[in-house]
Amino acid sequence: MPSISLRMSFLISILFYYSTSISAQFSKNASQEIVIGSIDSLYSNVLEEQRELWIHLPENMDSTRKYPVVFLLDAPAHFYVTAGLLKLLTQWNMPQSILVGIPNTDRTRDFTPTHVPFQRGRKSPTSGGAADFLAFLEKELKPYLAEKYPVEDMSTLVGHSTGGLFVVYTYLEHPEVFDHYLALDPSLWWDKEDLVMRSADLINPAKHKDKSLYIAAANSTGIDSARVRKMKSVPTEMLRANLHFHDVLVENRERLNFTWDYYENEDHGSVVFPGLHNGLRSLYSWYPFPERWRFNSPKQYTAEQLTGPFFTHFEKLSKHFKREMKPDWQFINDVGFFMLTGHNLPKKALAYLEMNLKFYPQESRSYVALGDYYLMRKKKKEALSYFNKAVALDGNPEALKKSEELKKED
Repeated sequence: MPSISLRMSFLISILFYYSTSISAQFSKNASQEIVIGSIDSLYSNVLEEQRELWIHLPENMDSTRKYPVVFLLDAPAHFYVTAGLLKLLTQWNMPQSILVGIPNTDRTRDFTPTHVPFQRGRKSPTSGGAADFLAFLEKELKPYLAEKYPVEDMSTLVGHSTGGLFVVYTYLEHPEVFDHYLALDPSLWWDKEDLVMRSADLINPAKHKDKSLYIAAANSTGIDSARVRKMKSVPTEMLRANLHFHDVLVENRERLNFTWDYYENEDHGSVVFPGLHNGLRSLYSWYPFPERWRFNSPKQYTAEQLTGPFFTHFEKLSKHFKREMKPDWQFINDVGFFMLTGHNLPKKALAYLEMNLKFYPQESRSYVALGDYYLMRKKKKEALSYFNKAVALDGNPEALKKSEELKKED
């Protein structure tokens, strides 16, 4: 049976766990090195070349869990900052995720959707290979990761500049490949804004309904955006194209889930960090669950206000993760007894314990916990009933012992 001292220290323990788990997220080895990732690779039959992968795994991975994947283009440029942001945001603002960074072999070939042999004074003879690169990601890389790593059926694609162009191309033409799309100052000027010009026709409410898009647009020229719209110069074509795409998104705002942020004081390079941070927060805006902490001041809320949000939140999580999601059993159990022993609120304690039973009806420990609750409330008949249910479910030895002890007392 839970002790009062154990329950009173529950909140301190949770905060301690949070701080230590976060500080230990980047692993250390025997050489006293801080290791944030490893290098993997696979051969692509589509691209006819070996492709290197930079992998960052969540610290202390649970062998029973699977993790969403963040696919990051231009890995050498952005892998370190993205791994750091995942460390910062993980647990409360977004789920623990596997980061897969993809270095380039031919950036222009892989990220551009149309062939433009000469642009901005440079030859680009291999341009226009975005479809093949996407086929590599979908048909080769994703299956490879699913076979080797514990990945969820949830993924985010992140790209900057020409990589951002590829992100928007994939979002518009093949939205089914990923769930979330994050484009940092995308090069939508490519091929005279061809993708922007076609974007309105590519938007399909049925295909884009459950997809989310974040765009970070920078002001690299320092010129007011209203003036940029009227200009024709090469230096302003990046922002001008992004403004045009913004117009298309706004016209379709009732049919799309998107956020378009303009960073007036950031340029094409400096926008990466704030855009990544705000973009991940935006794409995972459905993940935070601040209502879970209401147990710290339970007298302000009814039992329904304490437990009701759990059902709403985890129903929402289940939709995004495409599988059933539940709160941690031990967390709910500990909160329940904390209500009883720490706050002397038996009705609210019971609400938490009964919620655990609703989420975990096939686990005998849910019935044992309710038996313990009624035993602490000196209601032996009710306690015995729950202990017997636990025994009937799977022969729970703890419940059997407590049941026999109660019967002897009678």
